[in-house]
Parts: sequence; C-alpha cells; structure tokens
Amino acid sequence: MKLSTLLAVVPFLLAACGGGGSSPEQASATQPAATAMSAEPSAPAPAQAAATSTDASQSTATQTASAQPATSSTSTQTTPTPAATATPSTPTTTNPTPASGAPVLVEYYGDSIIWGWLPNNDWVRVDQPEPAVVGADTGLNVQNMGSPGRLAENALAGDSVYPAWDQQMANSKATHVVIEYHSHDTVADTTARVRKLIQIAKASGKKVIVETIGPGNHSGNLSWEQISQAQRDAATAENVPVIDQSAYLKDYLASSGKTVWDICADGLHPNPDIYVMKGHYSAKQLTLLK
Repeated sequence: MKLSTLLAVVPFLLAACGGGGSSPEQASATQPAATAMSAEPSAPAPAQAAATSTDASQSTATQTASAQPATSSTSTQTTPTPAATATPSTPTTTNPTPASGAPVLVEYYGDSIIWGWLPNNDWVRVDQPEPAVVGADTGLNVQNMGSPGRLAENALAGDSVYPAWDQQMANSKATHVVIEYHSHDTVADTTARVRKLIQIAKASGKKVIVETIGPGNHSGNLSWEQISQAQRDAATAENVPVIDQSAYLKDYLASSGKTVWDICADGLHPNPDIYVMKGHYSAKQLTLLK
C-alpha cells in the first residue's frame, strides 16, 4: 500500500476504535458548572443555618430599603424612649426548645405588677408589661397570667379568675412557670403558701422559677423586703431558682439616688420604663435558667 493511502485511512481507523474521542471522565469534566449545581442543595449545618438566615434577612431588608422612596438627608429620626407606647412586636424566630424537644411555654403568674397596672390609673394596663418584654427579648412564648390583687392564698384556693392551683397546673401546657405570688399577713404564711404553689407546679411537671416582688409600699402587715425574703426562703426550701427583682431594683435605687416614689409614681406599681427594665432583667435571668 502506498504511504499516501495509508495516511488517509488512519483517521478512520482511530475513529472506529474510539481513539479520537474523550473518555467518560473527561466528558463529565467538560460539562458546564451549572450541571453540577442542578441537584437540590443539602440543609446547612446548625452553625451555618443562623448565618444563612441572617444573610437572607439582610438581603430582604436591602431590597425593601431600595424600593422605598428617597428621603431628605436633612430629616431627623426620633429614638423611642423605654416608655414608648408601641407594644413589642411578636418575635418571628422559632421558639427555643428545652432538652426534651418541646417548645418553651412560660406562664407568668402574679398580681397587678405582673399584669402591668399603670400607676395612678384604675384598670389601665401599661403598654409593655414585664412578661411582654421578656417574650420580645427571648423569643419565648411567654403568657401573662397576672391578675390584679391576687395573692398566694387566692391562687391556691382558686377564684373567679383561675381555678384552684392544682387544677390550673394540671390543665396548663406550660413548660416553665414563674411565680410572683405572695401574702400580706405574715412571713411564715407567705413562705408556706409559696412553697405549696411550687410543690404543686413541680408535681405537674413544670420547671418553676420564683420572682420577688420588687420595691413598693404594699398593703398589709409586711414590708416589701419581708415579702421578698419570704419568697426567697420558699424558693430555697424547694430548690428552685429566683429572679430577684427586689435585689436588682434595690441596687438600682442605691446607685441612682432615687426612691421608691421615683420608680413607682403611686408608691407601688412601676412606672412604664421600670416595667421595661424589669423585663430586660428577667429575660437575661430566664435565658440562663431555662
């Protein structure tokens, strides 16, 4: 065979034997990058999830801001004070969960100070009661179960507001119960009644936290310091934690030079900004305790 004929046949022989094409590995390597991304992405790891959520929120905020009409550079914004009338918005984050996996539901029990009585106003509720601030700060589902004038003995026996405490706890879906109830007659009675409230709540599977009442001129035979100490004693006896509003606000009074009348305009119920202060403090403590 002539050399020129042989050279003409070689390309056809190579093609027939596959020698002139790409291997399967080479073919896949030459595919566009978009092909490799067509599969559904896996869920981010827990450490990445928060960052992903944050980036998405920032992206949404940026898009929203860009859609808004431009405002004058000379305009000013007013920073809301702690006593602003707007109620804290409901957190959009998923409620944290305890080790059991159940969502955290906190029920806050107490008197008018938990309910959120506005000083010097009959049956007027402050815009931001303490439990509302706690919920906004922590993202927990916090229910305000306060009732003006309700004492520990009323809670145990039941009244027109709630049934007897054992029934209330049996029916409650709460995982955590904060108790600010107290009595006005004697230290011994206050301690005993609060201990009973704790025991019943614990028997119903609740995690119990006692909260002291804070400074104020309460009616009855006891000062706020005596009531607070009785609440602490009950918590210690039953081995449950305390959110000590009395100690916190007493330190605040000492450091600021203020009196009870400065933070409670009627001598008992906190001013709006103090309700917010109490809420921030409780939120920090509750986050550590839960």
